[in-house]
Amino acid sequence: MTEQRKEEGYTGEICRAQCVFYKEGKDEFLCGTYRFLMEHFSPEDLTGLPEKMEPDFSEDDWIMENICKHCEFLVDGCDYREGNPSPPCGGYVVVEFLRKKLK
Repeated sequence: MTEQRKEEGYTGEICRAQCVFYKEGKDEFLCGTYRFLMEHFSPEDLTGLPEKMEPDFSEDDWIMENICKHCEFLVDGCDYREGNPSPPCGGYVVVEFLRKKLK
């Protein structure tokens, strides 16, 4: 896999705006949904998302099958997928929002 680093246009909309796990300066950590969004959307496509969206989990099966099961955090410890009382990552929220919007 090619090493990818976070890019400011994505980080602002996905991580800073939506992710409770985000820590400034941790640019080497890309969750599966961040990678998915980088591959399928431009930073401009992500501008203007609602602030602090709350997931309704209506797209959970699709997100798990197509994104999460390939995510490095799933192997190393994804609190949300392990059933801990934790919200999903910010990218999950953005992917869910976009899937519902684009249907």
